[in-house]
Amino acid sequence: MIDDLRQVTFFQDLPEHAIKELIPKLKHRHFKKNHTIIYEEDTNRDIFIIRSGFVKVYRIEEDKEFIFNFFFPGETIGEVEAIDPASARIASIEAMDNVQAWMLSGEDFMELTERYPSILRRAYCQLVDNIRVLNRKICYLSFMDVRRKCANLLLDLSTNLGVEDSGYIQIQYKFPHHVLANMVGVTRESLSKTLKEFQDEGLIAVNQKTITIMNLKKMSEVSESSYIEQKQRVWRRKDTAHKFNL
Repeated sequence: MIDDLRQVTFFQDLPEHAIKELIPKLKHRHFKKNHTIIYEEDTNRDIFIIRSGFVKVYRIEEDKEFIFNFFFPGETIGEVEAIDPASARIASIEAMDNVQAWMLSGEDFMELTERYPSILRRAYCQLVDNIRVLNRKICYLSFMDVRRKCANLLLDLSTNLGVEDSGYIQIQYKFPHHVLANMVGVTRESLSKTLKEFQDEGLIAVNQKTITIMNLKKMSEVSESSYIEQKQRVWRRKDTAHKFNL
């Protein structure tokens, strides 16, 4: 358990005795697929460290869902509200799979930050990363047509969730079409049509909802986002995922 906690971004700089003090304060939680872990506008301050499974962060406006991001094992959710006790939850979080997590109260988290300021520094860096992801998505939503939105989404997913095999990149998670559509603000029908076009053009292959990028160069050309370096697309630390046996 100590080794796992050391891989959590916020706790990487903590001395071993601090990790040992933290362990009794963690509560084990299990959430079934589709369970809402956090509701938008909630006022609780608990944070969750994902141990297995993954979650989506989303908001619903006018009966339409928009997905901001996904979080995976080794990553933390809910820290913003713990740091700012005056704020309500800014988004809802739902289990996309059966999820196991550690829960830490906001009070215990803030007590740790007072004793170990490195936690806050890492939390601020995480916040900056999240803002960067949202800024790029705003660009997609505001200035791109459906093809470019879908191409950039697939490039983002392949960068963060992809595994290269024989020159192709397979996205390791299976996402229903309505989930992908809600990530870029298009209808399910538009997304399905675009993915079919990509298949016909030899850009991707789809097998039982698993998407494989067959021609990364041409997909990048379709995205018309050559100005976006690959490192700017990164929002998931694969090293942590590996160490959490993902």
